[in-house]
Amino acid sequence: MKTPDFPKPQKHAIDLVRETATEKSVRPHLVGGPVRDLLLGRTAFDIDLTIEEDSAVFARALAKRVNGRVKSFPQFLTYKVVAADMPEIDIATARKERYRKPGALPAVSRGHLKDDLLRRDFSINSIALDLLSNQLHDPTGGERDLRERRIRVLHDQSFIDDPTRIYRAIRLATRLDFSIEKHTAKLMRDAIENGALTTITKERIWRELFLAMDETAAPKILAEMNTRGALRTLFGTRSSVDVSRLQAVQNQINADAGLDRYVLFTSAILYGDASPIELEGSGFSQKRARNVVQIANEVPRFADALADAKSERHRFRVLRHASPEMLSVIAATTPAAPSVQRYTEYQSFKLPLRGNDLLVPVGPHIAKALERTREAVFTGEITSDEARDFARDLALRYLNELKIEN
Repeated sequence: MKTPDFPKPQKHAIDLVRETATEKSVRPHLVGGPVRDLLLGRTAFDIDLTIEEDSAVFARALAKRVNGRVKSFPQFLTYKVVAADMPEIDIATARKERYRKPGALPAVSRGHLKDDLLRRDFSINSIALDLLSNQLHDPTGGERDLRERRIRVLHDQSFIDDPTRIYRAIRLATRLDFSIEKHTAKLMRDAIENGALTTITKERIWRELFLAMDETAAPKILAEMNTRGALRTLFGTRSSVDVSRLQAVQNQINADAGLDRYVLFTSAILYGDASPIELEGSGFSQKRARNVVQIANEVPRFADALADAKSERHRFRVLRHASPEMLSVIAATTPAAPSVQRYTEYQSFKLPLRGNDLLVPVGPHIAKALERTREAVFTGEITSDEARDFARDLALRYLNELKIEN
C-alpha cells in the first residue's frame, strides 16, 4: 500500500508512534475500523494500535514522548495514551480469544497479529496496516468485501459467541450503506430466532442500542433492528416502528442538542404502549424512565387538553407538566406547535419585579404571587405598569390563606 494520507491531527500522532516504535524496536499496526475508514477514504478515525510485543512498555514510552499519561486496562492487555492537543491512542497487545459459553465475555491471552485479526467481528474490520512498512495484512478478505460493499462475519459461530455483533452489523451496514452478505444475514436470522440475544444481559443490549441512537442514521438503524427482530428481547414483538416518528426525533435533536436523545428515541420505539418494565437494564433514572413512559403514552392526552383549553393561561397549565422532551414531541407531532412555541417564550420571559418591591412579609406566598403576575403580564391579562399592585394584592391574599390554613 502506498503511504496513506492521514488526516490531521492523526498524522502528527502517528508520526510520533512511528518514532517511538523505531526507538523501541516494535512494529505497531493500525487495526480495525481506522484501517477500514482509511481505505474507504473517510477522513475521521480513531487510532487503534496492535503490537505483538509488550503494549504496556510501548504505551509508557509513547506517553513520555508526547508528555501524556497512560490509562491501563491490563486484564484486557490494552492501554490508552492521552495527551493535550492529540487524539487518544489505544494500544493493545495482539490477542487470542476464547468464548467459554455463548454470550459470555471472552477470555483473552497473548497471541500474534493474525490471531488478533481472526478474532474480530467482520472481515472489513480485520485488516491491519503496518505503520513502519505501510504493508496491509488482510487474512480474511476484508479488502474485497470493502470493494463489494458488504458486511461478512468470519465464522458461523460469530453471532452465537457474541450476539452484540448483530447490532454492530446492522449499525455498520446502515452507516456505510453496505449490504449484509447473504450467508451472514442467514446466520443473524438463525441466531435471533434461536434465542442468542437471551444469552447476554439487557445492559449489554441497551449499550448497543444507545450506540445506534448516537448515529446520524439512527432512525433507519433502529427501524432495521426492529425489522430483523433484534429489539424483541427488550420490547417484545412490535409489528412496526414508525420511521417517520424516529426521523422526527432526529430532527428535534438536530434543532436542540440539549434534548435527551435516548429518552426521545426510546419513547418513539415504544410509542402508544410503554411500560417501565421494558426499560429494565437501560440505566435510566426514575425521572428519565417516567419521561419515556409519559412521552410514549400521553402525547394524545396532552394534545386533547391543549385543544380543549379556553385560554392561553390554561394551555400554560397543561404544558407546565411537560418535560423539554415532551414539549419537543408535542410541537413536532401535533397541531399544538404554536402553543409550545408561545410557552417556550413564556419560560424565558423575565418580570422586572422583586419580592422586596411588594413590601409584604417574606415567605413562599411571595414567589407564588410573582409567578402568577409574570404569567398575567405575559398573556396580556394586565399591563406591566399594573404588575406591582397586582403582585402585592396576590401576595397578601396568599399570606392570609396560609394563616387561615394554619
